[in-house]
Amino acid sequence: MKNSYQEIKNRRQKIINLLNHQKNISLDELSQKLNVSIMTVRRDCSNLANQGKILQEKGVISLVKPEEVPFTDSVSYIKQRLGEEAATHIEKHNWVFINSSTTAFEAIPYLLKKDVNILTNNGYAGNIDIRASNSQIILSGGTVTRKMIMSGDLAVEPFLKIFADWAIIGCAGLSLERGISTPFMEEAKVNKAIIKQSRKLIVVADYSKFNQFSNFVIGQASDIDLLITDSFTPRDTVEGLIKAGVQVIQIQL
Repeated sequence: MKNSYQEIKNRRQKIINLLNHQKNISLDELSQKLNVSIMTVRRDCSNLANQGKILQEKGVISLVKPEEVPFTDSVSYIKQRLGEEAATHIEKHNWVFINSSTTAFEAIPYLLKKDVNILTNNGYAGNIDIRASNSQIILSGGTVTRKMIMSGDLAVEPFLKIFADWAIIGCAGLSLERGISTPFMEEAKVNKAIIKQSRKLIVVADYSKFNQFSNFVIGQASDIDLLITDSFTPRDTVEGLIKAGVQVIQIQL
């Protein structure tokens, strides 16, 4: 059965939204992200090129001019939605570890509506007003970088002294083959401690993190109890993780 006009229109808008999030993308990668055939992608891109919206060169497409991205499709909105979903799985009086990830950080405002204990190495958490909350935020300490990330042995030690009910972490890369990764060596030690000392692990990762690999491995896909991602993540990637035993929630945008 042929796709409806609205389905085609929505898919082509997704292509524009993706290109607003990254400067260029190959046709093969686009096919995977949209979970459609390469022929379908070629037709969509030819149509958008004829409208003067995108450029095509050697199998890579880019925007002629960035468009205004609707808030509901923006990266910041995606991160907020993932953090909000993660917080729903935390119960009253739980201990929760949060790493320095900007996506994991988005869970904190929702966790503050509950009576929980949060330990984090994200220095920005120290700026949050908790006077109206019954929850508490504990900063790990350690060497603080210009990005307000706390790392080093002094940051690792607090996590090793507690067994958390949950950890909510983000990452720079995630794949079945290479696991969960981060670009920072000192922070890798903190993340490994977080995973080791948590009874259950939630990973929050937007579509751009999948099948990517950064410098330092902090864990394996098998360590993940719950993966929360968005609807831009390719379906075959999601299905591969599910087959590997990972529970996946894919937020519809």
